[in-house]
Amino acid sequence: MKRLLLLMLVLGMASSANAVLIQVDGQDPSQVVDIAEGFTSVISVVSEDASSWLGYIIVEEGGTGVLGEAAKLDAAGDIGAFSAYSEAGWGDGYELTVSMSQGGVPAIAVGPQFTMNYSGGVLGETARISLFLDPNYENPLDSVAVTIVPEPMTVILLGLGGLFLRRRK
Repeated sequence: MKRLLLLMLVLGMASSANAVLIQVDGQDPSQVVDIAEGFTSVISVVSEDASSWLGYIIVEEGGTGVLGEAAKLDAAGDIGAFSAYSEAGWGDGYELTVSMSQGGVPAIAVGPQFTMNYSGGVLGETARISLFLDPNYENPLDSVAVTIVPEPMTVILLGLGGLFLRRRK
């Protein structure tokens, strides 16, 4: 019984610690995402509870690609906002605020609160997109490694070329 209570406590703390997460193209990523070269992916910041928060989503320094075309969704509240953010040694992205005035409409809600595009990555390179919410903004709450892979048509053409060369021998 004590073990069960301890397990429930640990799981409860873990779920409350991950109240906000990153989705890539509408999917919860498994920490690593492949994006085809030349394509743009939609990054969503999704909240699992309806509370106010302030945070940053960035492409960490040294990573390729950029976040752009950000949009605040109704779930971020009537005075929720975003603004471009850049800091040397940290990265480039957006400062995000989820908030509402007393009796404000729309109210803060569970679900996607912000969206933005990720594009411009370099083939074979990996970028880390991180979401920081902790009070000192030192440890990311959620992080996704994005690797740029060849677009599908390039892979198909290379495969067909290989088959053609093999057939000629």
